[in-house]
Amino acid sequence: MGKCTAAQAVAAMDYWVGYMEKATSAYATSRDKSVFTRNAGHNNWTYAGHISGLNGGTGAAWCAMQDGLAIYEACGNNKTLAKEVLWGVWPYTNAGQVYDAAPASMKGKRGSWKPQPGDIIDFQQGGVRVHTAMVYAVDDKYVYTDEGNSSDMCKRRSYLLTDTYICEYVRPNYAAASGDDPALPEKDQYGAVVYRDIGLHELSKGCAGPEVKTIQRIIYARGINKSLDVDGAFGPATKTGVIALQRQLGLSQDGIVGKDTWLKVLRELD
Repeated sequence: MGKCTAAQAVAAMDYWVGYMEKATSAYATSRDKSVFTRNAGHNNWTYAGHISGLNGGTGAAWCAMQDGLAIYEACGNNKTLAKEVLWGVWPYTNAGQVYDAAPASMKGKRGSWKPQPGDIIDFQQGGVRVHTAMVYAVDDKYVYTDEGNSSDMCKRRSYLLTDTYICEYVRPNYAAASGDDPALPEKDQYGAVVYRDIGLHELSKGCAGPEVKTIQRIIYARGINKSLDVDGAFGPATKTGVIALQRQLGLSQDGIVGKDTWLKVLRELD
């Protein structure tokens, strides 16, 4: 089994959007979406805390654990592989751990790093790291995140790239390929990973699933179609959005999300 790709981590994080922190241990051990809003509270009882073994009374804030949970699930619920992706850190419990553990080439401060999907952001207040999130999309002005422990839930947010609340970015040690022995990734001029083989499915009209949601969200984030339903179903509106996205990226406009489109999207090239 190889380590997960960035797109797999983003898709895994997407599943948890709408999940609400629990007041007690009730429903904190269930992954079923039917319990996402049950027993809502603010006592740090969460599924992410359950998997990390740091729930409730420990008082551990769960924003970082939520990022770790997404990577853990993208790695097939394999903690050993998740630990490799998170630069040796498991469980991931605070905003600085992964950044501090990563090599210099895989991290950077606001303004010196070009973020891309799958990156982890650390936020600051008064020079102290206070929060973290996972990037699912970027455009020329905003970075778009899915994040745990945001008003006691996992929600979707956006920030100006220049927002001083952003402290730093780090790139987890994602796989460059889908096989058991992924090749080492190349780096672009920003130090960000460029994938040679992304191991994702080709998407076209009639497809469905989390990968379709990822493309729909990027279409929305780039301002192509702000009324597009992010429902995971590849219908006519999604195809039209993909064609417009391909036009933006300078690609052949066939309305099919193949390897070239995935690579351009994930690398966030203008």
